[in-house]
Amino acid sequence: MPKMITGKKTQRYSVEFKVKAVEWSYQTHRSVKGVAEALDIHPFMLSRWRKEYREGKFAMKRVKKAPAGAKELMKERDEINRLKRRVSELQEENDILKKSTFSGRGTTEAFRFVWKHRGEHGVKALCRHLSISRSGYYAWASRKPSQRAAENAELLLKVRRVYNDSKGRYGSPRVYQALRREGEVVGENRVARLMREWGMKARVVRVYRRMTKLREDLKALPNHRLGADKPIAVNQHWSSDVTYIKLGKKYVFLAVVLDLYSRRIISWRLGENLSADFAKATLREAFISRKPAPDLLFHTDRGIEYRAHKTQALLNQHRVRHSMNRPGQCTDNAEVESFFKTLKGELLHATSFVTMRQLRKHISNYIERFYNSLRLHSSLGYRTPIEFEGIN
Repeated sequence: MPKMITGKKTQRYSVEFKVKAVEWSYQTHRSVKGVAEALDIHPFMLSRWRKEYREGKFAMKRVKKAPAGAKELMKERDEINRLKRRVSELQEENDILKKSTFSGRGTTEAFRFVWKHRGEHGVKALCRHLSISRSGYYAWASRKPSQRAAENAELLLKVRRVYNDSKGRYGSPRVYQALRREGEVVGENRVARLMREWGMKARVVRVYRRMTKLREDLKALPNHRLGADKPIAVNQHWSSDVTYIKLGKKYVFLAVVLDLYSRRIISWRLGENLSADFAKATLREAFISRKPAPDLLFHTDRGIEYRAHKTQALLNQHRVRHSMNRPGQCTDNAEVESFFKTLKGELLHATSFVTMRQLRKHISNYIERFYNSLRLHSSLGYRTPIEFEGIN
């Protein structure tokens, strides 16, 4: 095959130049690519020279003079690489600092922190930031777990199971009570510590309610709950309210009726419009399902949907005493407000729904299969509403 003639003169490099290039490429803080760029040669060529050196085709020699300009360029590149490494170290230290919450709790807690985050930052960086020795960490990691540590590991599995079964809705008090119901002998602080260490937090959200302007014609409506005794059986005191839920770009409304004795949701309704018919339909379902005796105390806020003639006619038909909040005192209906806060924190927070059908299905599942049947209520001695009604 004839030799290709391109007219371009091939660059020839002296043995001394090759030796210096290979010397630089073998320095730990430099790369083949960086050295090749500084010397204006192709990285493949430098790699070939390195291979020739390993095969003994030319010996390493010291030269007094480096190629012109290359030494200054390499120093500049070394400084840039040093600064990049320092920036990377500072960013990593900042990430570690955000996660480290055990300050002042001893080396064992520091070792646990390293063990937990070693995959993200590496043992060396974590130990340097926490001012602990790597040898000490490795000795701790290879040590056989103590009996207490083994018990904590076994307990953690049980805590995680209860937490996951509640879909992340339980905090440490309810997890502790659930474990006690299973016969587990454990301290509440120990459960709280394990959950805190492993990042298990209850799903909660703050719910803010806009206060409506007070009107003179509302001040005459009475609050019968203030002077009434607490209910001692079901169907003595009910409470009701309406909240709004975001669905896509609009808001829909959820109305509930709650038995104040057992905190059980006895009826609920989801709708696109807030009206007297909407509140009346929710209340009618409660009357059908529970069939309360006359003189039931029914408490609500001061919404127009509850003061409407249609709603009042239904209440009068069943001989119900209607009680309302005092002006500006939304805490008079605290039980239902608490339910809405719980619902939004445990089900709706950080979750978006697209259709009414989808939202209705999730709310139904939450109320019927979890809130009334499985959720432990602190006000009921950590029992479920259905269980509380059955016992009493």
